[in-house]
Amino acid sequence: MPLTPTRTLYWRIGQVLVVILLAYLPLFWLLTSHPVQQWDEARTGLNGLNILRNREWLILRESQQEPDLWNCKPPLWPWLLALSFRLLGPGELGLRLPAALAALATTLAVFQAGRRWLGGWEGGLLAALILLTSAGYVSLHVTRTGDFDALLTLWTTLGTLAWLRYLAEGRARQAWLAGGFFFLAAFTKGVAGLLFGPGLVVATFAVGQGQRLRRPAPWLAVGVLLGGMATWYVVRESALPGYWQAVWDFELGGPALNQLEGHNTRWWYYLTAWAEIKFKHWTVPVLLGGLLGWRLPTGSPGWYLTRLVVSVAGSFMVVLALTQNRLEWYDAPMYPLLALLAAGGILQTVRAVATQQGWQLSAAARVAILAVVVAQPYWVQCRALARIYDLRYSRPSLRLGNHLNHQVQVLPELRRYSFAEDTLLNDSPMFYRTATEMRHGHVIERVPVPKMRETATGEFVVVCGAALRRRWERHYRTSVVLRTDSCVTLLLEARR
Repeated sequence: MPLTPTRTLYWRIGQVLVVILLAYLPLFWLLTSHPVQQWDEARTGLNGLNILRNREWLILRESQQEPDLWNCKPPLWPWLLALSFRLLGPGELGLRLPAALAALATTLAVFQAGRRWLGGWEGGLLAALILLTSAGYVSLHVTRTGDFDALLTLWTTLGTLAWLRYLAEGRARQAWLAGGFFFLAAFTKGVAGLLFGPGLVVATFAVGQGQRLRRPAPWLAVGVLLGGMATWYVVRESALPGYWQAVWDFELGGPALNQLEGHNTRWWYYLTAWAEIKFKHWTVPVLLGGLLGWRLPTGSPGWYLTRLVVSVAGSFMVVLALTQNRLEWYDAPMYPLLALLAAGGILQTVRAVATQQGWQLSAAARVAILAVVVAQPYWVQCRALARIYDLRYSRPSLRLGNHLNHQVQVLPELRRYSFAEDTLLNDSPMFYRTATEMRHGHVIERVPVPKMRETATGEFVVVCGAALRRRWERHYRTSVVLRTDSCVTLLLEARR
């Protein structure tokens, strides 16, 4: 019995709610339970905090309020973080919720694409669950931290799907949408937002739609994209010269031509990581999806999807292999596309077996098959998140945020003090220092190790880690005012 329009609407809303419910554990569970991570997350979080603190939206600044030319990406993500901090407060939730929401939006986009191009709700739900159980996607530096890559992946996924519709339908609106989404991707992470470009061209010819490139809409969209990005780079360089050189050093020529900061890998790095860790549950299904889907009837939805995904993901992997600086999160944008391809491989296999056996699979039977397929990877993904929680304090200085929060509660009168910096390059303590100053009006002085002996007696100092505490106690007689884990607040009573 066919569903009425009202029941169809309720059915579709129910499917979306199921996807959101299933996405909760991989994307939101324990999201704020581990401290702001050393390196990129803390640095980007500081950019967002300083935008809000200084009301300066054009030039990003680092912990010492100097222009941040190391993190020289366009400012869309720090802008969103600043707005999030304004709404939610400066802390882990304000830093990470935007990335989690971008990941949820990507998951829903994959679900909708699966429904459209794989022939039903089961394709969409399976693709969404494959994405949520992909360790290359649901991981630190992508969906579980406040970094650029979750938002980047949202825009590249939406742009690729819009281009797929343009190839299949020929509507100029879809070409413009693709251009708009890839502009947002580039305005999120610079050149990384454009690395799907070669694959989109290859896909155009793989589906026999080269004539689509003779129309004005794609080229006008590309022109607007490039013009918008050129405008940003000119405006930013005019505001403070030196930005272009930093972009070349840290985003373009440097990573493309050199292995930076000790990240020494070989060209096959992503292939082995993909098969062994990042997509290990779905390696066989994605290969089946590519092989079987390539031979689907010409012009069918699955045929279009398969040829686009194989072209884009394959070209993207070639680009990453040719780039000399390879980091584990660079391949994050391809996982939504691979999830669709893997779902297609599983569905085609199940449908072929059902047809050969003469089975008529009910909705309940399809749900049961889907649950059997994804249950173990889903459990493994949740256990991986629990291990992140177990290992949340890999360095003593990462405990600073928890200590300062506790200190605010038990010592509300202590509003001016110092924190002892260790010798590691780590912006996480600086994030918590800035957040505490903004939230509670504290005045916190940073004391690096070389200036340790310049601190006056009678001052309060927060020290994290037994080794660093021993160094201070060699020079001062102290008393402990507050202790949490390996962090202490010391009163410097006298010099030794």
